[in-house]
Amino acid sequence: MWQRTKLLTCRLAVSALLVVTFAWSSPADSSETMRSPGPQTMVLAEDGGWGYAGRHAVVARNRLFFSYLDQQGGTWVASLDFDTGQLVRNHLWEGHNDLHSSNPLFIRPDGRIQVFLDRGGYTDRHIMWKVSREPWSVAEFGELQTSEMEGDILQGRQFYAVVHPPTGSVYLVINALREDQIRKTVMWKSPDGGDTWTEYHNLWALGEGLSGNRCYSRIFLQGDHIHFVTLRVGWGEPLAGHPIGRIEGVFYIRYDVTDRTFQRADGSPSFSLDDVPVYEPGDFDLIWDWVRDGQERQRAVWSDIVADAAGRPFVTFAVQDAAPRGQSQLHEGYWATPDADGRWRHHHVATLARGWDNTPERKNLAIAIDPRDPYAVILARSTSEAEDLSQIQRLVTPDGGGHWETADVLSEEDRVTTVVIPQVLDHSRREVEVLWLQGRMEGWRSYATQVMAPRVSGSD
Repeated sequence: MWQRTKLLTCRLAVSALLVVTFAWSSPADSSETMRSPGPQTMVLAEDGGWGYAGRHAVVARNRLFFSYLDQQGGTWVASLDFDTGQLVRNHLWEGHNDLHSSNPLFIRPDGRIQVFLDRGGYTDRHIMWKVSREPWSVAEFGELQTSEMEGDILQGRQFYAVVHPPTGSVYLVINALREDQIRKTVMWKSPDGGDTWTEYHNLWALGEGLSGNRCYSRIFLQGDHIHFVTLRVGWGEPLAGHPIGRIEGVFYIRYDVTDRTFQRADGSPSFSLDDVPVYEPGDFDLIWDWVRDGQERQRAVWSDIVADAAGRPFVTFAVQDAAPRGQSQLHEGYWATPDADGRWRHHHVATLARGWDNTPERKNLAIAIDPRDPYAVILARSTSEAEDLSQIQRLVTPDGGGHWETADVLSEEDRVTTVVIPQVLDHSRREVEVLWLQGRMEGWRSYATQVMAPRVSGSD
């Protein structure tokens, strides 16, 4: 029987200086002041942005670790110590100001921080990264390292790395490009914690028979299972004058790293590595369908996935009406999970914040699931379409998705988007429960946003 987990959080106060120290309030003091006089926030980075992809924040050893891009294309990594309030940032390298890049990080089995150079375009056959010289520290990093990929896969964008603790192996999933111009989900394995990448699995390119043949996947590791949520894209079929086309469906599959097989949510086998690549979605669980659920006018855009301790998966995704280029649409947030028989049910949550201006196909990730309580989401909720305002809110469902209630308001009304909930990797408390971007994002190379988080009201 799947059990719902509970979340106990408080929030941290910190200034936007490079290194700041303050006296920590007791939990009792924090709980008394956090709601009064209203939502208060802190600036973690004055100049920072993300795209719609990648894992940008984790919590371990009572520290928050996160990465971001500045408007000049520089990659930064930062840490926030919950005990001392010390905020440290490190500029890792220069690049292009292209938010296709996500520059995700993960914490290696030895505690060092690894950040990938996820370039904005499909460039070459190399995985590139830097590693911190000391565990649990972002103060100093080594030189840029590279590992050549095997096969005809070019480096793409949207990197997702997870560590399998029992073996210390790292699995890296990239939405990449083949030489025949088919965009695919591919997976590499590093048996030594991230130093070498010598094995890859050519997974799938859902969409055979459609112009483009592409898919976009996100992952979450729980126990021995890597959970995938995948968007199948049908390219080049305009809707309402929109030149991009449609996203046909939202699909789920999981990979058992011990058995090396793929399974559906009900545990039944689907296919093995020997059966791939997979081009048709028949071996996947269908969560949302463009014809059935979207009435051939709505598209699903981007997604998030977590799994609870019992292995039950939870997915969020956004849906918007197709619109001509130059027009912008708000999109709706949905939450989904399988029932006891493995059948997926999706539920509407709320209307989400507007995405990027004048490019309706490029949407922000405005709804994320809480890994500690998958029956809770944190989202950028639209509060005024006319004034283009939104607000970061935490919503919970008391009845398995049928109804959603606002449990907490985490920001004032503003132009806020692209929420990231840090995953806690150990028994650390999570003083910062969510990060988001505040400001205007006009395009891949035009963004004036700050990295924000809640703070405890009344703290200095």
